[in-house]
Amino acid sequence: MGSCLRFCFVLEYLDNRLHNRMYEAIRSSDIIICDLTGQRPNVFVEAGFALKHHEKNRLIFLFEPRNRNDTVPFDLTPFKYVLISQAAEIPNKVKAEIIAI
Repeated sequence: MGSCLRFCFVLEYLDNRLHNRMYEAIRSSDIIICDLTGQRPNVFVEAGFALKHHEKNRLIFLFEPRNRNDTVPFDLTPFKYVLISQAAEIPNKVKAEIIAI
């Protein structure tokens, strides 16, 4: 096997191990906090995985709009999310949500 193929195989193996660990952490967590700010595709994949493996009331979605046109994606609006205006608010706002769970 050429060195490039060997290197790519090692990277793919490490990447799969990382994803497996991440999905296992999501699956085994009691509460999931997911920040939807910035609408990052990888976060949507992880949020979808969390939605499949958890009761709806065990998920806390955070969202910080970047401007007045920035909104939570339409398919996640039926779920509860916490609107924040800056990251410093997260501990206080999330604490109330965790207590409610």
